[in-house]
Amino acid sequence: MSGPVRASVCQPCVTGAVKGGSDHMKRIPIGQILVEGGSIDGRQLRAGLDWQRRRGGKIGGALVHLGMVDEAAVVRALGIQLGIPVIDLTTRAIDRDVLRLVPARVVETRRVLPVELLSETRRGPLVVATSDPLDMTALDEVAFASGKLVRPVLAPKVHIDVAISQLLGHGHADALEMPAEPLEEMQLVQQVHARRFWN
Repeated sequence: MSGPVRASVCQPCVTGAVKGGSDHMKRIPIGQILVEGGSIDGRQLRAGLDWQRRRGGKIGGALVHLGMVDEAAVVRALGIQLGIPVIDLTTRAIDRDVLRLVPARVVETRRVLPVELLSETRRGPLVVATSDPLDMTALDEVAFASGKLVRPVLAPKVHIDVAISQLLGHGHADALEMPAEPLEEMQLVQQVHARRFWN
């Protein structure tokens, strides 16, 4: 019997958990990416940072809570920061066989969604949509449960939640019935060394 399967992060993969302090310093802050992309201005960023200092959490969450930006924009900025593609679950059809690779319990508790099984190796990788690609515990559990390598892609949490509800609650594996939102698949814009690699 083979040992536990750990989540693989071969490129492109989880690039945010960087190796060493100097690499960490090279990451562009989410707020800066949002300002440079025109999603918010400097005044809004300062307000978000002030909220974050007082209430805690992440700057993206603070800006969303304050109504200054939507979650989709934050996800796109996170994709730019970490060099991870963004996927549009509003138009993606999920193959039922791919969905079955990960137990429903794991999908529902970890809020991740298997979307595609690639054939690069005999173990995949399995492409998994997540709103938090640095949640290594969740990726570990998906890898262990599926026996596949795992390659995360980004999607807004609200889209993942709706997808899970529809696919597991109502059994519809077609394109998801959600309000259209222009989440184009992104090219990798930044390559950063990963801190953790598993085989």
